[in-house]
Amino acid sequence: MGKLGICSWILGISDINKLMEKVKSLGLDGVQLSGDCRQYDAKEVRDAADLFNLEIFAIDPFNCEPPEPQQANIETAVAFYKDVIDFAVQVKAPWVSLQGLPKWTINCNTANDCWEMLVHCCKTLDAYAQLKKVKIAYECVNRYESSMIHTAEKGMELIKAVGHRNFGLVLDSFHMHIEEPDPIEALRKAKGLLFSYHISDSNRSGIGRGQVDFVKHHAVLEEIGFEGPIMIEVVIPELVPTHTPKTALERERLDEEIRRSIRVWQNLKEKKHI
Repeated sequence: MGKLGICSWILGISDINKLMEKVKSLGLDGVQLSGDCRQYDAKEVRDAADLFNLEIFAIDPFNCEPPEPQQANIETAVAFYKDVIDFAVQVKAPWVSLQGLPKWTINCNTANDCWEMLVHCCKTLDAYAQLKKVKIAYECVNRYESSMIHTAEKGMELIKAVGHRNFGLVLDSFHMHIEEPDPIEALRKAKGLLFSYHISDSNRSGIGRGQVDFVKHHAVLEEIGFEGPIMIEVVIPELVPTHTPKTALERERLDEEIRRSIRVWQNLKEKKHI
C-alpha cells in the first residue's frame, strides 16, 4: 500500500515552513495541501517540502467558492481551477481535487443543470490538466458538506461522463460511513480509479474512536492492490467536524491522535504479513 500523508487543514498551521516541519515531525511522507493555494507562494511551498524531504501529494481547494454568488458560473469556475492546476505544476503535485466545484453551480435552475455544468467544467479542466501533465480527482463528500457526488457510484458516473483515465476518485472513510450502503463494496468497485484513501472515523476522530471497520477497509485496499497515498484527516472530539486546534493542549492532543492512528494503520499492515 502507498505512502502516508496528511490533509493540511486539520493542523491549523498557515505558515508553510512550520506546516512542513510539523508534518515531518509526525513521521509522515507528505501532505495534501488543503485550502486556498492563493495564500501561498509556489516556490516557497516547493522549497519547504524539499527542505523537509516531503512529497506534495495533491492540491485540494476544498473550501474555496466564488467571491460573490453572482459570479458562480462556468467561466469563473474553470478560471479558478485552471489557476489551481497551474499551482500544482509549480509545486510538483501530481493531482488536483475538484470536489469544490458544486459551489459554482448555485445559480443553476435544476439538478440536471447542475450536473451538466459540473460535467462541462470537469471535461474542460481534464483537457487542461492533460496539457499540463497533471491529473484531476473528485472526492466523494457527504451531503452535509456538498450538494453533489456523495457516493463512489456517482463519482464513477461523473468520470464516465468526462470520459478520460486522467480522472480518478478520492474516498474517505468518514464520508463513506455517512453515504455508502456498503463502504467495502464501494472501495472494491473503485479499483483502478482510486487515487487516494482518507483515514477518519465515523465521528471524524482517529481510528477506533467511532464505528468504521478499519480492519475491513485495510483488507479491501490490499485486495484491490491499492498503491496510492493514504491521508490522515482526523480531528479531536471537541473540535469535530472541521475546527482546528487553537491552544497548545489541543495541538498536543491532535498530534497524539494522529500518531496513534498511524500506529494502528501500520500495525494492520504488519499483522497482514505475519
